[in-house]
Amino acid sequence: MTMGQQAGRRSWAEPWKIKMVEPIRMIDAEARTAAAREAGFNTFLLRSEDVYIDLLTDSGTSAMNDRQWAGMMMGDEAYAGSRNFYRLEEAVRAHYGYRHVIPTHQGRGAEHLLSQAFIENGDHIPGNMYFTTTRLHQELAGGTFVDVIIPEAHDPASEHPFKGDVDLDQLAALIARVGAE
Repeated sequence: MTMGQQAGRRSWAEPWKIKMVEPIRMIDAEARTAAAREAGFNTFLLRSEDVYIDLLTDSGTSAMNDRQWAGMMMGDEAYAGSRNFYRLEEAVRAHYGYRHVIPTHQGRGAEHLLSQAFIENGDHIPGNMYFTTTRLHQELAGGTFVDVIIPEAHDPASEHPFKGDVDLDQLAALIARVGAE
């Protein structure tokens, strides 16, 4: 194999160094079953110490890179008027063209603000498989979440390549029933 061929091949090693680790433990199948039963099979009620791989969230629960850690150490912790806010605001305006920027701590905070701003009582909001907080914020704002996902999304045995597809027939039926507005 030539050097050029090797350069295009993905190494088994990840292309970064891990800067910090946290020990975790894997409990046996019997303990996992007991923990799930004790939580009423509600993943939100599981103790994190009983969870080996967290598939519940994508909210930044894994390792941060060296630049993220450096950014935290250099951050301006002012309650208001932080230079970090103005840097973020400038970057968002430059890259996305938005005039107004409202940072939120996580996606669920943004969901709440967007739902309160755009959803009116009686609105029907089509979606491609609800996320618990998304649906909650839509319903708290007076809307009704309507799942218009393809049937394969509900079939764990299906090997459909993208289970997030919207079922266009279901969407059309919803529009026919409640109107496009």
